[in-house]
Amino acid sequence: MIRLLAIAGACLAGWIWPPGEAIAEGLTPVPFEQKELLQVKVHRLIADPTSQQPVVFLADSLEERALLIWIDFFEANAISWEIQGIKQGRPQTHELIKRILQKVNGTIHHIVISHIKKNIYYATIVVEREGSFVEIDARPSDSIVMALKFKAPIFVSKTLFREMAIPLEQHKGIEELYGFTLQDLTLSLAKAFSFGSTRGVLVSDVRTGSRAEEDGVERGDIFVEVGEQAVEDVILMKDALAKSETAVKVKIFRKAHFLTITLHPPSR
Repeated sequence: MIRLLAIAGACLAGWIWPPGEAIAEGLTPVPFEQKELLQVKVHRLIADPTSQQPVVFLADSLEERALLIWIDFFEANAISWEIQGIKQGRPQTHELIKRILQKVNGTIHHIVISHIKKNIYYATIVVEREGSFVEIDARPSDSIVMALKFKAPIFVSKTLFREMAIPLEQHKGIEELYGFTLQDLTLSLAKAFSFGSTRGVLVSDVRTGSRAEEDGVERGDIFVEVGEQAVEDVILMKDALAKSETAVKVKIFRKAHFLTITLHPPSR
């Protein structure tokens, strides 16, 4: 978080005070060699089945391969809120940084996840104001949140992606076939969605044009029951859907209300 706050420091030091030669010299354009970078997108956000630590998938444009980055719960919640468009009552740290940047007419131009060292990924946030650029060292998780807030492109070093990305085919299953992404509820996620229990499964993403979308599944839905069977976790949810040979009724929690919809999961 200290690294993230450095963004505000750079903005205040370089942009709020009246411009002068010393300041101008510190805001030279940042070289942007896109040929060395690969643009990616947040493909999914899940909990590691073993450690329950959040994992963000950054996939290429064809969704063939993805870079997996293990992140902290606070940043995972922030990413989830951005994906689902959830607004917080008071500005959290990332929102505060966004407002500071906007006050000085700054924006996030792009972010780059550049390399890995001792199993730690490193990233850079590139901040732009009136044609001048500042590079800020930041964690990938914070960088992704800020990119989502400003709708800025996310890039990964082509070399890093080639060495560390894995085929998404390895993770295909009922989620991929049906077109949604599931994750177990944590206390913080349950609180964010005003749901009074961690027994349930959250829909963190729904693919456009998928069977899930056709059935009316939405981001932020919480599955509570499948075919009158209580949903305890993602494993049980996947198992229940995989075994369903016909349409199945599910109970969900959506925007503080319970309702029932019918799913038509495809056969494998």
